[in-house]
Amino acid sequence: MSKKILVYGAGAIGCVVAARLTLAGHQVTVLARGEKVETLKQKGIHLKDVLGEFQVHPSRIVDTEECIEKQDFIFIATKFNALYEISTQLKRYMHNATVIVPLMNGIPFWYFYGLENNSKKSRINCLDQQGVLNDHFPLEHLIGAVVFITAQSVNENEVKSDNPYLLIFGEPSHQMTERLHALVELFENTSIEARPVENIRDQIWTKVMANLSSNPLSVVADAPLSKIYSDHNLTRITQQILYEVRAVAACYGARINIDPNTFLKLGSEMGETYTSMWHDYKNHRPLELAPIAEAVFELADAYECPMPTSKLIYELTVYLSEQARTRNNEDEK
Repeated sequence: MSKKILVYGAGAIGCVVAARLTLAGHQVTVLARGEKVETLKQKGIHLKDVLGEFQVHPSRIVDTEECIEKQDFIFIATKFNALYEISTQLKRYMHNATVIVPLMNGIPFWYFYGLENNSKKSRINCLDQQGVLNDHFPLEHLIGAVVFITAQSVNENEVKSDNPYLLIFGEPSHQMTERLHALVELFENTSIEARPVENIRDQIWTKVMANLSSNPLSVVADAPLSKIYSDHNLTRITQQILYEVRAVAACYGARINIDPNTFLKLGSEMGETYTSMWHDYKNHRPLELAPIAEAVFELADAYECPMPTSKLIYELTVYLSEQARTRNNEDEK
């Protein structure tokens, strides 16, 4: 029996996942917003990746006001700030066995859910200050994900990616469950490698190393990934951030198997790809700093673990973003 899949969000990552699942024969509904709804209905998703160019029409394109049937799998592919509103709407799309998979960067708000916690923290305040996610998000339906997909939106319906796709999935409880294996099976024949793991938190910290060492610095240095991880003027900064993140991860019992030098080599091979934060900065959009930076700092401060280089680059990023958005607002008056 065909599984019903909802991709909540039609940015670059959401479009890649929706397109690849559709090409594999799945019944996919994409929930989009604004003008993008009509654009995707009329034109579909145009995906250009390492396998070629594809014109893809998912089963349905809807907005938040439309009624759709209960879904078996829900992938949330939005910026973190949208999650507060989304969490209050999820139940309308769910049945008792629906699996929810947030495809987001940074430290997840659910980090301390599902395991016995012996650390000095039990929640990450900067990610849920009002308790909205704690009160409304159906955590028992959640499977964690770490996204290794680099893609960019060329326009409203066109997405480009120059690298292979990898998604890593894991239960918050670190158990290998039937629903975890069912999730991985969805991605057979999609050209997205889907990998189940027991300890999803180790993988989260590996991705946090990538996020925090590249996203803010891409704004400050106006540089693509290849330069961030190879240019001699930047690599000392990048390497120091990598070491700082590893130290925080160790405070919470996480093991990162990639050493900073190997990380630099892998990053230098990513080509002229710019981070999503760089694109947001250039388009005067709010930057996704809470899960990528501020949550890491909060976790570090609980153990008095210093992160001077990371915090310095973060502060410069905040300043540049505020100045750029102020100038843009003045120009539009």
